[in-house]
Amino acid sequence: MLEEPLYCEDLFNYRRNTTLEVRVGNTTIGGNASIRIQSMTTTNTMDTEATAEQVMSILDEGADIVRITTQGRREAYNLENIKQIIGDKGYKAPIVADIHFNPNAAEIAAEKVEKVRINPGNFAGGAKKFNLIDYTDEEYAKELAGAKSKLKPFLSICKENNTAIRIGTNHGSLSDRIMSRFGDTPQGMVESCLEYLRMCRELDFNDIVLSIKASNTRIMVHTVRLLVASMKKENMNYPLHLGVTEAGSEDEGRIKSAVGSGALLADGLGDTIRVSLTEDPEKEVPVAKKLVDYITNRVGHEIIPSVKVSSYTPFEYNKRKTHSVLNIGDENIAIVIGEKDNEQKVDYLLIDNINEIDQSRSFIIPFSKWTEDLGNQVYPMMAVSEFIDNSNLNVPLFVRLSLPELNDSVIEKLKQNKNVVIMVYSNHKNIPVEQRALIFKLDTLGLTHPIIISNDYSENELEDLQIKSAADCGLLLIDGFADGLLIRNKGAVEQMELTNIAFGILQASRVRFTKTEFISCPGCGRTLFSLQDTTKMIKSKTSHLKGLKIGVMGCIVNGVGEMADADYGYIGSGPGTVSLFKNRELVKRNLPGEKAVDELIKLIKENGDWVDPKG
Repeated sequence: MLEEPLYCEDLFNYRRNTTLEVRVGNTTIGGNASIRIQSMTTTNTMDTEATAEQVMSILDEGADIVRITTQGRREAYNLENIKQIIGDKGYKAPIVADIHFNPNAAEIAAEKVEKVRINPGNFAGGAKKFNLIDYTDEEYAKELAGAKSKLKPFLSICKENNTAIRIGTNHGSLSDRIMSRFGDTPQGMVESCLEYLRMCRELDFNDIVLSIKASNTRIMVHTVRLLVASMKKENMNYPLHLGVTEAGSEDEGRIKSAVGSGALLADGLGDTIRVSLTEDPEKEVPVAKKLVDYITNRVGHEIIPSVKVSSYTPFEYNKRKTHSVLNIGDENIAIVIGEKDNEQKVDYLLIDNINEIDQSRSFIIPFSKWTEDLGNQVYPMMAVSEFIDNSNLNVPLFVRLSLPELNDSVIEKLKQNKNVVIMVYSNHKNIPVEQRALIFKLDTLGLTHPIIISNDYSENELEDLQIKSAADCGLLLIDGFADGLLIRNKGAVEQMELTNIAFGILQASRVRFTKTEFISCPGCGRTLFSLQDTTKMIKSKTSHLKGLKIGVMGCIVNGVGEMADADYGYIGSGPGTVSLFKNRELVKRNLPGEKAVDELIKLIKENGDWVDPKG
């Protein structure tokens, strides 16, 4: 239920969330500004020429803002030299210094660049110790006062130089103070932001952008919503930076980013965005632009009528209550319907030719071609008109339904026939929001039929299809509204890729795990090994381990906390060295990089999580 204030402007129609306008150099974030695209350099910040070249490459791809790792004082001072090079070549976009642990470096950077990112989990308290301390109220207040004393001189410099800040909280890097009261929870992440926001307001500083990130899309989406609702309660409306951390590379990174950030953008949340890929940073920008353009193209769409909301919990995951039809709904695992198998078989094959039917599979076929003598594993897919005329058939039915079609006749037929799987589709410009409205309406009517998201596209590029379908489906899956997925496409993308996308969306949405999940960061100036090559090598040797989560992190600074969901972690610990973790426990320290992948496999085997690849 909606116990907090509504987190968005409108649950049924696309409207950007109203925020303060924050100036970052010559660029505006929030207010009426367009959604800004960001990326981050991966070079050593002390390599002035290389960093400047990468900044310019990122901007050439269309980014509005670029962030640079700023580990210490030397790097903070060198930001001025980097800006000089890019400025001399005509680039005027703002630069953001990325600070962890070092308030002094933040103060220097605030004089050199237009924006500074600080992490409230480590800005004042140093490196995270993962200690569970039972703070008294007095001790808690004392720590807050200490954080404020370090924040005050930094904000004074920001005021003098018109420098904006980003308060960036990451899942897994909360302070011990927050952990002691709230744990590593959405509430803890929100409170971590709010503590610093309140201090900034007390110090009369408001040039602030906020971010709450996680590699777990469900946590990320629910927590950002909770942050917005919590700000509303305290009369705050700061702009938001969106991103799924450690999203990974290739297909997984694109799908995971679109699921998480797309779900928030669809409800009008987000004023600037970064898609974090374990690839060259220039490649992040077009992905982010495609995602933003796809969502913001919904401005001014045909009105979706509001419906009553009876059981919606936007700040935590609760699967929609459904009854079971076949193996769909209730407590059954989310299913995939598809027109082609690849290395993964879909749960139901949707076919048009009865000659493809055999007895080894379950099939769905258009009602016009279905007959009862096709067997008890072949089920009809009906349009609404066909369902109304044939709703008394004594077989499980798959019925395609959109919100405009839900009339009294359909409602009555659904009440009479529980043996129906509803395939929710939409011809609206705002596909997922209209589908969500339909599900809300079904719930208020007490109809608990299982739901399949059934989306049709016409894309010729694989990346475009990945981004659009993941953004549309993620909004519903993250909130537990659906029991399965069907993606169809009339464009040039191979049919087998649609199966990959469907399973990828379910995994990215945390509802069904069918392969290894890699939580890999994009790298930055703190990374001391080839992150892209190493990630590819680890993938090639472990991608068959179904359901296992492996973190591949560039450095020790945030790696341990930010791979919070991983079963195993491969984390850079120094020049040419790697440390291995089981969950968050350090198991093998400072291994030579050339031996670390083999040692990771050995560790997985020692803990009984290894299976040999087939074939």
